[in-house]
Amino acid sequence: MRILSIDSSLGTQLLVCDARTGTEGRTALEVLASAEQSDSRHHAESLGPMLAGALAEPAVAEGTLELVVGATGPAPFTGLRAGLVTARTVGRARGIEVVGVPSLDAVARLALDAVAERDGQEAAASTTVLVVTDARRKEVYAARYRAKGADDVERLDDLTVLAPTDAAALGQADVVAGSGAVLYPEIAQGRETLAPVSGDARTQVRIALARRAAGEELSTEPLYLRHADVQIPTSRKRAL
Repeated sequence: MRILSIDSSLGTQLLVCDARTGTEGRTALEVLASAEQSDSRHHAESLGPMLAGALAEPAVAEGTLELVVGATGPAPFTGLRAGLVTARTVGRARGIEVVGVPSLDAVARLALDAVAERDGQEAAASTTVLVVTDARRKEVYAARYRAKGADDVERLDDLTVLAPTDAAALGQADVVAGSGAVLYPEIAQGRETLAPVSGDARTQVRIALARRAAGEELSTEPLYLRHADVQIPTSRKRAL
């Protein structure tokens, strides 16, 4: 299956890949084209050229896209919206399915993959990971996870936005992951820090395919968790 995956939870990541079943039931991905930029405030300007370049790659152009995966956050409003609008536009233009995966879920799976590679799948299966990503305003998005098979994760808490000190006390966790753990190292409290990112376009493909195969609904509704910084006035202000 040929898949376009977009994550704009912090910077911008975009890739086109072919997916197949690999060893031990884990999804194997062959990346055909990819692009990435780290600026967290220029998603709209970067996504169009990145998408055009990826779709023009010979290895991509010779095939047909069958699925689009978009990160649903939680993440800052503007970047998240740009990524999801792009994913939905491609899906509508090509008449293909568009599915969503929360960004923190991908970070958790990436961290558990690191544990599995180093210590084995059995160790990863018994590991609890606290994911904290940058929410700006001196806050983080947070939730705890454990492995669910080789490609998916199970969330142990509701996704939330809170102060770093509160995230550190969220609950028992063996390791910490995400961009928030780099910004606020006190969250780790001596625990190992892995996957210092806010999302991962490649990993979210594996999660999407696992959940899709299980018949789960994969909403593309954005997880903002709080209102946009700019609000449209609901009424006119009176002049004094």
